[in-house]
This record gives sequence, structure tokens and C-alpha cells, in this order.
Amino acid sequence: MDRKSQAVDLPGLGKAELSLLRRKQAGLASTKAATLASLPSGFHHRTALEATLIFTSYEAGTAVCIHPDGWILTCAHCIGESEKEWRANSRRWLLFYTGTAIQAECCAWNWTLDSALLRIIFLEDLGVGKASLTTFPYTKIATSLPRRHEAIICIGQPGRDDLESTRKRKTTYNLVEVSEGRFRDMVPGVDPCDNSEIGSLKHDAWTYWGHSGAPLIRAEDSTLVGLHSSWDEKTLMRHGVPLEAIRHFLQRTLVLTDQLVDNARKALAGLCSNKKVTVEDESDRIGPTTRMRSMSINIHDHL
Repeated sequence: MDRKSQAVDLPGLGKAELSLLRRKQAGLASTKAATLASLPSGFHHRTALEATLIFTSYEAGTAVCIHPDGWILTCAHCIGESEKEWRANSRRWLLFYTGTAIQAECCAWNWTLDSALLRIIFLEDLGVGKASLTTFPYTKIATSLPRRHEAIICIGQPGRDDLESTRKRKTTYNLVEVSEGRFRDMVPGVDPCDNSEIGSLKHDAWTYWGHSGAPLIRAEDSTLVGLHSSWDEKTLMRHGVPLEAIRHFLQRTLVLTDQLVDNARKALAGLCSNKKVTVEDESDRIGPTTRMRSMSINIHDHL
């Protein structure tokens, strides 16, 4: 990375935050080949890797792009512990494994489902706030639930602090780690959509603190079957947000979004009668809700 790009300021980031982002970019560049080599065979797995993003904050966290227009899914607790907290800081910076930096805005958040949906609003490589000028790599959401013991892949960002050591030290993990495992069934007797305490999905792919939000990918076709979210200290089992909860979250979000779009269009109708504009010209005033309709066309097909 040249000195000029290192010096460029990014909106919403202080000096220390920008420095950390640049260090992570450099780290991703240095391990890119190793990360690719760690993927199981099959071109479709590379697509899943390309759709995975890591948060640039020190606390780590991971996310996955689920639509070419730049819609990103992650765990709610990666964005905030309460609605007040996430609304106070709804914009976050993330990196694709290639090092490309994007800023995304959280548009929907649900603590019980432990799910959050973000929209890419700024792409550093273009240097503009119109992320719609390009398309993004994305992972399709699975159309069927995983079978018990079905092979899965987890792609995520381990934290930097070694929390298993008796003394203060850093881990030596790469910023993006790929691990293989299996779907180990659901937590018995628990509502699959209640992930407020611990994820209702069980899996045994390796994860570490900071992996929250990492996509759980069906090995057979690289479709998204869950998000890693937590682990049980007693059983050492990894847990995640299951496909049922993701579907419910997106269905609920899209219904609310359609209502918001309709209300916004009605409100804009008055403006159109007094000004030489169209509703489409005013889409930026509506915010993320308008572009969300395009995502619903694809997602509704298999929710």
C-alpha cells in the first residue's frame, strides 16, 4: 500500500481507528495467499470467502454480504448491546479479505434474533459515497435447513488478545481464518429464533473470541446456513444463529421496509406536485429503504 493511500482520511474514523484499519489492510495483504490456500477445494468456496468481511475495530467481529447491492448480515451484538447503543453508532467500517475498505450503515437490528442488516454506503476504492456504482461479491442464503452432521465451513476473524493465556499476549492467528466442521443439530427445546442468550444452532467448526457474525457455509454449495455467535463454556460446543432465525429476521425486516417505502412515496407525492422532480429522483431522501426493495426480489424467492 502506498503512502498516499495510507494518509487518506475516512469518514467517521479518528487517527487511532484509521491506523488500526490500515494495519489490518496490511495484514490481509500479507496473508491473502495463505487464506486462499486454506480454502477447501471448489471455486464456490472462494465466492464465500470473497463475500466475507471483518470489522476494523479492535474487538474484531465478522459479517457476510448477502446481496450484490451491498447488503451485509451480522450478529446484532456485533453492532450494539441495545437499540440505543446501535442507533448512536450505526455506521461501521469493514474490510473484504482483499483489503478493500467499506463503510456500512446498520438499517435493522434485533437482539432476540441476534441479527443485524447493514447497507454499504461508502467504498474507499471509488472514493465516493455512492456504493451503488458497483456490485459486491455475495453469498446466497440456503434454501433448505442443514442436515445433522452435514459438513460446514466457517470464515471469520479471531480476536487479537490471547484469552487462554495466563499472561498478557497476542494471538498469532491470521485476520481471516477458514475452519471446517459439521452442523451438530439445534439446542433441544429452544425456540430457534431466540438467540438472545446463546445461539440455538450447534456446530463444531473452530472459532475464537471475535468470530461473532462469521458465516457458516454449507460445504456442498457454499450457501449460508447460519452465523457463528457464541460458545458454551461447559460443553465447549460452538453455537450460532440458525437459518430459521435469519429467514425470520429478513422477512420481518423486508415487510417493515416495504411499509416505510410506501409511506415515504406517499409523503413525496406532495413534493412532486409542487416541484419538477420524480419519486425516483428523491430516493436518497428515503435512505436505505428504497434500495432494499431490489434485495427483496431475490431473497423472497427462498424465504
